[in-house]
Amino acid sequence: MSLLIRLGTNDFMRTGTAHRLQRAHRAALGLGALVLMHTAEATMAMQAVLCGEYTSARQLTDRCVEATARLRDADIHQYVLLTRAALAAHQGRRREMEQELAEFYRWDGERSLQIPLVFGSRAVCALLEEDREAALDELDRALGWEEANPTVFYFNGRYGLRPLLRAVSGRSDLTEHRAVAAGQAAQLPWNRQFEQLGYAVHQGRAGQTTAALDAVAQAQAAAEPFPMAHHLGLRLVAEAALADGWGDPVGWLRTAEQYFHGAGVPAVANACRDLLRRAGVTVRQRRSGSAEVPAELRWQGLTAREYEVFLLLVPRMGNREIAQRLYISPRTVEKHVASLLAKTGRPNRSALCDYAAELTRHAAGNGSAAQPA
Repeated sequence: MSLLIRLGTNDFMRTGTAHRLQRAHRAALGLGALVLMHTAEATMAMQAVLCGEYTSARQLTDRCVEATARLRDADIHQYVLLTRAALAAHQGRRREMEQELAEFYRWDGERSLQIPLVFGSRAVCALLEEDREAALDELDRALGWEEANPTVFYFNGRYGLRPLLRAVSGRSDLTEHRAVAAGQAAQLPWNRQFEQLGYAVHQGRAGQTTAALDAVAQAQAAAEPFPMAHHLGLRLVAEAALADGWGDPVGWLRTAEQYFHGAGVPAVANACRDLLRRAGVTVRQRRSGSAEVPAELRWQGLTAREYEVFLLLVPRMGNREIAQRLYISPRTVEKHVASLLAKTGRPNRSALCDYAAELTRHAAGNGSAAQPA
């Protein structure tokens, strides 16, 4: 059974599909092998995070986090906590991510061989906050840790996201990039989607447009199972393409902006809009429309901007945090929260946060694109 789980994990790493792992999970469930069942569930949950299937990932981790704690299996419980941290990170929910990481460290996480997942989650979260320097710092820390420790984790940036960020920031050259790309781990789809975009940046910067566009096509093929990562890659490569005059940066930014606006990640959506304006493109003001506000909230009179604030109440952000995310003042946030309380009829901020969480969970269960940041 352990071998079947391992084979299922390898299948996902090579193809992005989880069919064999799902079969292993069903077999473990049928045999009543609890530890193996939870191991499969945790692995399936991490795969769901990478594939943008956040509701499924939440359900899987909710199902096994208490069970693995009761079993006192530190290794698998640590992995469940790290998966929950990754789930928050991939939606830009820093506070929730740090809460899960704090619990991981309470379970002796400092001595865990799974530490690279900490750096990877924080790097992704930083990118969704448009803090590229912090993301690179986390990926550099991951690389330093992996140089000193044996690891079986290959999705922590060394072979994909880090080379892309170094290429975009002008900190690497094609020789360095090719050395990383020569590793077998760089061929895994999760890594290849970023590695090929980094290669495209180098080729575009050198005026090799055909090679750059071919690399973008290769990246998009590899990214097919990973919608959030795909659109994050588009946002990053588009900035370089815009600066160096190649490719379709406007089209890529429009696609990424639409995705991150719908996903409730305002920092990236706003960055895409800023880049589009720099490209001379007229960009509609999202907050002036009401189409994205769910019907139940439109009936209560919520504006698009109030809905953005409403989404950020799900992880119980404070006014200052919300202000930083939406590029408005804390006083303006305070006014929006007061309006939300009045319009929704909730007695206090805590009840309003509970209502926001309940409504977004319901929307996610019905397939809505909107997710809180």
